[in-house]
Amino acid sequence: MRSTTPSIRRRFLRSLADDAGAAAAAYRVGLAAAVSQTPVLLGRAVFYGVCLMVLVAFWDKVAVHRLPGTLATRLPPGGLGIYVGVTEWITLSVPAIHFKLEDDIRSGALEPHLLRPKVYLTQTLAGQAGGMTARLGLLGVAGLALLALSGRAWPPVATLAAVGVLGVIGAAVGMLLLTLVGLTAFWLRRVLPPMLIVQKLCFLLGGLFAPIAFYPDWLYRLAVASPFAANLAFAGQAILDPPNAAAFLQALGAELFWLVALTALAALVWRAGLRKTLRNGV
Repeated sequence: MRSTTPSIRRRFLRSLADDAGAAAAAYRVGLAAAVSQTPVLLGRAVFYGVCLMVLVAFWDKVAVHRLPGTLATRLPPGGLGIYVGVTEWITLSVPAIHFKLEDDIRSGALEPHLLRPKVYLTQTLAGQAGGMTARLGLLGVAGLALLALSGRAWPPVATLAAVGVLGVIGAAVGMLLLTLVGLTAFWLRRVLPPMLIVQKLCFLLGGLFAPIAFYPDWLYRLAVASPFAANLAFAGQAILDPPNAAAFLQALGAELFWLVALTALAALVWRAGLRKTLRNGV
């Protein structure tokens, strides 16, 4: 027994290291593929800039009038331009992994991957995370450049660092939400209906266009308790509030919780879908 246990532990650690190495390789491939598609990245940056110009102009117009009896009176100085810049940065960086999963499941392209030693879902997530990293980097630089050109006051460095951390983890939460959407293809075949539901929940509970702090108390509590706030709202709110270590740690804890919970849920749904496929076929 004494000699067997260390051997089992070594094999487990070796297997874990091999899986981590394979995932890291898939991440590097995804990152390199995204970086090599320079026109696509630049096009996304231009689209990001156009979105910000439209949305910032809208919020600035609302903020100027400060309409009595409306939420316009609660807008921070300068409107919500920077807030929208953060939430759009995250949204446009998250890869459309749900469509890839749908294509592979519906077309039967998934089946050859099942013969390989590495888990398909893990490798796919790692590769998509690599592409997401490239988009987060480029759009982040584009957002800072637009902020400099706008002449608005720069947030403190500590605030920008907090937004960066919360934004990256929030994007990972968003990718896992879309992963769950893609895995519904095992049963629904088409992922458009659940994708539209998740998208609208991101708009509302994620606070894509307005901070959830503006919501009625019951809706605010619902949003905070959902993964959608971890996806977008916490990073966006951090850019509006003064640097606050307690608020940052609370938001970080919520994002990490949903990161772990959604990963576990995706693993369970993957296994259930895999059992269905092996039993009944595609």
